[in-house]
Amino acid sequence: MNETVRPLVRQRSLKTWASAIEQQPRVWLPLQLLGQGVGAWSVFWGTAMVGVVLWVQALFLLDLRGMVALACGLLICCCVAGATLSFRRAQQRDRRRGWEVDFQRRTLTPVGLAQQQAIDLGAEHSLGCYLNGGDSERSLSFQLELRHARKGPIAALTVVQLQSGNAADVEILNRCVNRLVERLGIRRSGAPLLAQKAATKRASYGAR
Repeated sequence: MNETVRPLVRQRSLKTWASAIEQQPRVWLPLQLLGQGVGAWSVFWGTAMVGVVLWVQALFLLDLRGMVALACGLLICCCVAGATLSFRRAQQRDRRRGWEVDFQRRTLTPVGLAQQQAIDLGAEHSLGCYLNGGDSERSLSFQLELRHARKGPIAALTVVQLQSGNAADVEILNRCVNRLVERLGIRRSGAPLLAQKAATKRASYGAR
């Protein structure tokens, strides 16, 4: 089977994505990518902990006892399960949406993105990766963004969520961006991720 029509493997982790960028003629850019230690279970446990705190507060503040306390606990459990299920369904939908990158043709093709059109890349395009929020104590979020020299930002591609303090994953992501721009023959916009992280820390220290 010809390589250009072979079904594209859709990676779900940063390391497998990095390997595909190095070796494959085409690569999948998902809407969201998770680094090591970041996943749906962390969302579940975080939601569950909030539910436990709410239940304990309700017991003390409202003086709930017996069946009323049990009913309150069951209601909170249902809310946690519903929130987790909703998150998982949203993840499943997002896994089918993203961008196909063809290195030989130098194109970005949207999949499941109704408002986007295929993009033929040229010298006027650049690719950047920027801090996109996240809890600095536990997680960091980066946005992979395609820009045009005259039009500015034209496509938000992939959000990469990393565990805070995991310098190895930040370095892998930085190499991925460098490799993408190299293979696509475009420029990189913005500073390297490690330099951005250091600048963010310096700014936070200076504000104290």
